[in-house]
Amino acid sequence: MRGKQYVGESIDVYYDVSLCVHAAECVRGLPDVFDTKRKPWILPDGAEAPDVATVIERCPSGALQFVRKDGGDAETPDVPTSVKLNDWQQIEVRGDLHIEQGNDVISTYRATLCGCGQSEKRPICDHSGACKG
Repeated sequence: MRGKQYVGESIDVYYDVSLCVHAAECVRGLPDVFDTKRKPWILPDGAEAPDVATVIERCPSGALQFVRKDGGDAETPDVPTSVKLNDWQQIEVRGDLHIEQGNDVISTYRATLCGCGQSEKRPICDHSGACKG
């Protein structure tokens, strides 16, 4: 798992700010768990583990990941892989992904890629171009 770890009793949440496109699916989905005005902003025990996992799986960028510690299901990739252009011209991809970014390889099931070609983190969208939403 990439990013900062937030430890819970039944689920651990990982957040990689370098992948986040601020779609706010997490904040809208479970404000008791995800609150950007609070420190720490993620409280994994603020809801039941299955609910936290469901909201994290809605994160289009893959910035949020989880590890269930209660015996619940781990995230699985979409099959077949799906690719769609969202309203901000970002490319949302879901599947078993291995994305080359410079010398690094990002392995994830969800990613938001740059659709305008102006991201400094290509192929990952960083909101620096026309697709900033």
